[in-house]
Amino acid sequence: MGKYDTCMREFLQNKERFADFFNGCCFQGEQVIRAEELQDASEMYIIENFPPEKKAAKGADAKGHNSRQSQRKTQFFRDVKMYLCSGTALQILAVENQSYIDYSMPVRCMGYDAAEYHRQLKAKKRRWNLMDRRQKGPSITSGAVSAATSHEKLSGILKTDRLQPVYTVCLYSGTDPWDGPRTLSDMMAFHPNDNYLRFLFRDYPLNLFCVNEHSGFDEFHTDLRQLFRAMNCRKDKQKLTELMGDKLYSHLNEDTWDAIAVMTDNAALLQNKEAFRNIYGNQEGFDMCQALDELMADKMNEGILIGKREGKHEGILIGKREGKHEGILIGKREGKHEGILLEKQNSEAKIRTIISNMLAGGVSCENICRFLECDPSLVEQVRKSIQ
Repeated sequence: MGKYDTCMREFLQNKERFADFFNGCCFQGEQVIRAEELQDASEMYIIENFPPEKKAAKGADAKGHNSRQSQRKTQFFRDVKMYLCSGTALQILAVENQSYIDYSMPVRCMGYDAAEYHRQLKAKKRRWNLMDRRQKGPSITSGAVSAATSHEKLSGILKTDRLQPVYTVCLYSGTDPWDGPRTLSDMMAFHPNDNYLRFLFRDYPLNLFCVNEHSGFDEFHTDLRQLFRAMNCRKDKQKLTELMGDKLYSHLNEDTWDAIAVMTDNAALLQNKEAFRNIYGNQEGFDMCQALDELMADKMNEGILIGKREGKHEGILIGKREGKHEGILIGKREGKHEGILLEKQNSEAKIRTIISNMLAGGVSCENICRFLECDPSLVEQVRKSIQ
């Protein structure tokens, strides 16, 4: 799992954000799901499957081994999974985080949902087996088992048993437009002229929420709004800076600060966050508005210093290398003349060195005098000294 998927998984483990995510992307912000009705249900799925080449009748494979010994197990985690306990009803909500375009996503999510139903069936069958064993004991009887029909006994579950429905949303946090399938049928190679079998096909729609397909995010009421807005500015630093001027970014909690830093690839925010920790009333928060202002100011100052150290004399060096007056003109347009002005304030020895370098670069006496505002006699003195 990449850093972006890990970041979103940890961020959505919070029940308030999880409920807000489902309400925002599925119900236009209506408070259908409440955080107090959620229970964490994260767990590993273990799927047992039998390779086709090792299946055999009567419990033995082609090599004579017991089929239970030859079975394989697949293990995987769902990113975020919660139980929704509303009254006596139990439902399962899940989010799959995706930072890149996965062209198999409908099949993946369908597999996750099927694994959850498989887990529920196994639990019911284990309950049935336990009841069956107890019913056969000398002192314990079970009316449900004794009254079960032959079909229920063979199925391992009762006719009245029901599974909890699973609702999965794929959260795409990448920057590229999603051009992958949005339904299972998008992945199918249907025969172009066969409408009869196509009628039998049962589709599986992918509940997909692409952050980069939305703006504003007013349907969200937690700090998901701040995070999603910042994520949509990842490719536009100027737009991100303007966004951070919003007062909503002046007192972020630490989780949101870290998530914005990771999802916008801004390592400086993580490295310097302690400098922007403040107290707002009785709550502690971080001021991202101030942070970006100071970070930008630091970068600007750093650029000026680098420019003074490495760029002011560049005009002369270009003139020396290429022997063209164009280097001097570029230096004058872009601030290169500042280096020469600084040099003019130094000793006459440094001025002589500059004149010597310009003569070596083929610059005429007339241009040297005009550019350095010096006397021609000084240029002639330097010329004679280097001959």
